[in-house]
Amino acid sequence: MSQHIHADATYKLIWQGFPVLVIGTIDLNKALFHPFGLAICSNEKKTKDFEFIFNSIQIDMQKINKALLQPTALILDAADSIKNDFKNVFNDSYNQIMYWAHMKRKVENYICQVDDKHIRKELMDDI
Repeated sequence: MSQHIHADATYKLIWQGFPVLVIGTIDLNKALFHPFGLAICSNEKKTKDFEFIFNSIQIDMQKINKALLQPTALILDAADSIKNDFKNVFNDSYNQIMYWAHMKRKVENYICQVDDKHIRKELMDDI
């Protein structure tokens, strides 16, 4: 029933030096993450890794006689490989939502060039 898919690669679960790719969703209360796909790959940046996971989920949905996923939103860290693979599998238009923590770090990298720390704080508060 989920229409929002979270997708990311984590380097905190390194196995033999390879990142772990994770896809899943959150419950309706937005309290718990429910993973439904994990994979170990040689490189997150290859465009076929997430495509394999997304396709595998769709194939498995067919095997258990469930409706295919038709996500309306992809929540990610803005990695091009994830976006491209998502488009290749689902084809539909969707909303792209960036993780707040990732976005915040990117913004902080830019506003650190502002000398006045009060202005930096105001900028972050405005965002």
